Amino acid sequence: MPIYEYSCAECGTQFEKLVDSRTAVACPSCQTPKVMKRLSLFRAGVSAGSSRSMEGPMGGGGCCGGGGGCH
Repeated sequence: MPIYEYSCAECGTQFEKLVDSRTAVACPSCQTPKVMKRLSLFRAGVSAGSSRSMEGPMGGGGCCGGGGGCH
């Protein structure tokens, strides 16, 4: 089961929840079901506070497009 990040539309609380397709999600603070899934930075491949782009360490956007050393 995946863990999703949510934000409450009523009180603004941000939380994570382990869910499957049958799990009803409600805010742990105010109990409202009015919650929105948030973009997980971990899942997007960028850590919080990171100034690096999505390119590899050598830049160029890919194994054969940059100076990554593959041939």
